Amino acid sequence: MSNIRWGYAINQWRNMEVDLARKEQVESALKVISVCGFEAVELSDCDGILDGPENILGHFGSPQNFMTFLNECGICQVSSFFLNLGNGSFFKGGFRSTNSDDHKIIIGAAGGIAGFMSQLGVKCMVPRGMPPYWKEAPVTDEKIKIAADCWNHAGKATQASGVKIAVHIDFLNGLRGLDSIETFLSYTDPEFVGLALDTAEFTIAGIDPVKFYEKHHGRVCHFHFKDAVEKDSQDEYKETNAEIEYWPVPVTLAGQKRGIERWYYEMGTPGGRVDFPALLKSLYKHNYDGWIVVESDQSPHAEESVMLNGWYRRQVLSMIQS
Repeated sequence: MSNIRWGYAINQWRNMEVDLARKEQVESALKVISVCGFEAVELSDCDGILDGPENILGHFGSPQNFMTFLNECGICQVSSFFLNLGNGSFFKGGFRSTNSDDHKIIIGAAGGIAGFMSQLGVKCMVPRGMPPYWKEAPVTDEKIKIAADCWNHAGKATQASGVKIAVHIDFLNGLRGLDSIETFLSYTDPEFVGLALDTAEFTIAGIDPVKFYEKHHGRVCHFHFKDAVEKDSQDEYKETNAEIEYWPVPVTLAGQKRGIERWYYEMGTPGGRVDFPALLKSLYKHNYDGWIVVESDQSPHAEESVMLNGWYRRQVLSMIQS
C-alpha cells in the first residue's frame, strides 16, 4: 500500500547571498511551506544557515533544538538532504564522483552528514550523479562506472544511519539520457543506490517521467515534482558554461539564446508538459512508499510558488485515490 508524504524544498529561497542568512528568514519560509499543506522540508548544502550539520548546530545548538524549531513552524521533519558534494563544484572543494581519487572524501562526508541528518528524520540523501555534462564530455562508460562506484560506497556509508542514496538526474548533468541512466543503474547496487526522479529535469531532457517510472519503479526512491514548458530540443546542455558555478546556486545559461528565462515552473502551469495525475496514479499502482518533494527552482516569487503548488496539490492531486 502506498505511503506518500509531501514535502517542499526550501532551496528556492536561496537565490541571493543574503537569503536564509537569518533565523527569521528561515522561520518565514518554513511557515509558508506549512500553511500551504506541506509537512516536511528538504534541505541542501546551499541553504544559508541550514546548509549542513555545522551551520545547524552553530545556530540552534543541537538536532533536538532544531527539531523543536521546525515543529513550532508547523514542519514535522526534514524529508531529505540534497548533496552537491561530488559534482565538481569549486565551492564544495571541486571533488568529482568521476575521479576515483576524490571518492574517499565524498564517501566520508556523505556518511557523516547522513549520521547527523538521520536525527532530523532524513531517510534519503540526494546527490547529483556527475558534474555538468560540458565539464565531463565525452561521458564514457568508464566515467559512468567510476561515478557508480562512488555512490555504491557512499550508499553503504549512509545506510549505517538508515539513509539511502537517491542519485538525482538533471538535464545539464553528465549523467542524463536513457542510455546513460540505464548504464548507471546496471553498475549500482539497488540495496545502496536508488534514483531521485525529478519530473521537470526528465521532461526537459526528453524523457517521459511516467514511462520511466513504470519501467524503473523499483529503483526510484525519491521524487521532485515541478513542471516544465520547454524541452532542450537543441542539445544546449552540451554548450560550454551551460551551467556555471555561482554562490549560492549555479547559473543556468542554457536556453539564453532562445530567450528561456525559466526552465522550471509550478505544477499545473498552463502549457506544462508533466502529466502529474498520470504519474501519481502510477505511484499508487506500484505502492510507492516515500516522499514527494515539490520544488520551484528559479522562481522569482518563492512564497507565491509555494501557494500555487499547494493549491494544485489540494485541488487536483488530492482527488486522485490510491
